Amino acid sequence: MNILILSPGRRVEIVEYFKETFHAVGGKVFTLDMSPYAPALYSGDEFFRIDKDFNHLEYYIDNVLEICKQKEVSAILTLIDPELVLLSDYKDIFEALGIKVILSDIDFVKQTFDKYGFYCAYKDIINLVETVGSYEEAKKKLKDGTWKYPLFAKLRDGSASIGIKKIYSSIDFDGIKENPKYIYQPFIDGAEYGIDAYFDLITGELVSVFMKKKIAMRAGETDKAISVKSQTVLNEVKQITKIKGLYGPIDIDVFVSNTGEVYINEINPRFGGGHPHAYGCGINFMKLILNNLEGKVNTPIFDNYEEGIMMLKYNGLMFRSVNE
Repeated sequence: MNILILSPGRRVEIVEYFKETFHAVGGKVFTLDMSPYAPALYSGDEFFRIDKDFNHLEYYIDNVLEICKQKEVSAILTLIDPELVLLSDYKDIFEALGIKVILSDIDFVKQTFDKYGFYCAYKDIINLVETVGSYEEAKKKLKDGTWKYPLFAKLRDGSASIGIKKIYSSIDFDGIKENPKYIYQPFIDGAEYGIDAYFDLITGELVSVFMKKKIAMRAGETDKAISVKSQTVLNEVKQITKIKGLYGPIDIDVFVSNTGEVYINEINPRFGGGHPHAYGCGINFMKLILNNLEGKVNTPIFDNYEEGIMMLKYNGLMFRSVNE
């Protein structure tokens, strides 16, 4: 049983976790990235570097397919947002060759990539942070007293916290109000939680949830956090099961206000940057994936980790010859 991880970037730990799980059944973990400077690329049992022409992505996919055939790859997944939509578009081609694409349904994937579109599609299904799609709408809500400063501004198609702004006054709108890609939300005064959820690849059922309270962020990823359990948050997370077509690892951002309201902020259909915290607490999504690939349905378990375990990220180093 072999798996190919696309665009692993800096996520060395994720690749190592897959190796621990897949090596136990005689499988291999291959890695592929467009950059020779991606540290996690070199953590694979074998690695491949492929140029990506963004004007002709079909050539990139053709190369990926060829590697899958040569290396008898059973499943494929990506660790970056832009490739989620790309894999969705070619999912049928991979699966026609017996290669499982570990990914939610295409409609859901595309909706999560458009943050305002996602809000509009699911605001009546789950309790999302209220969002408006323009500067004019945000100013209107401020004027009629529905909202008050500070506000939160982010790019409609943003990733890794790029472009995020906290708006304290009308002056802070300068420089972004003319950008139609910005969307706006009220600032939730409270705590932020990161949720690692796994939806069974066979049944689509939610089978695992790990919850962490965020302490610090860096470059859009959880840098420091502590494992927690909250039945209130879990109840809101379970409402996501009303959305059809979720499969595999799902990263969920949740806000809990100081007065106790729980809001879903974003859902990303991939491994989150803070997932090593879950693995370090004994939650093994790689094993859940392997079970599914072997045709086994996973049993739902939501309380199988210890509270009060901190994750504290730090930098590591890797050395490779340029001739590699």
